[in-house]
Amino acid sequence: MRSRYSAYVLGLVDYLVATTLPAQQSGLDRQSISDWSAQSTWLGLEVESSEVFGGQPEHAFVTFTARWHDGTGEHSHRERSSFVQNADHWYFIDPTVQLKAGRNDACPCASGQKFKKCCAGYFGA
Repeated sequence: MRSRYSAYVLGLVDYLVATTLPAQQSGLDRQSISDWSAQSTWLGLEVESSEVFGGQPEHAFVTFTARWHDGTGEHSHRERSSFVQNADHWYFIDPTVQLKAGRNDACPCASGQKFKKCCAGYFGA
């Protein structure tokens, strides 16, 4: 989570896309990410908790609050984000990007498991 926050601060849109679940990357609005990053003064990140769950692949929840200032004032956003580890990389599961995965379809994280047995419980968490 800290690396993704830093990427917003530095305007590293390619990193933000690359650390999102690959099956969701094409659904990201790169221009909106870039605009929000550039038009904001980032004020801080507080990671409140993280929970890593065993298994293959590993999943995690990170609860955080991000603060920023833009043309309309100061803002904060609290979120409980979901992540999945595939190979040696952790990927953000973006709840705003729709997936076309049914319960019995292969999981979009490429674990080889069915969606319902792998990442389904981490969408919209």
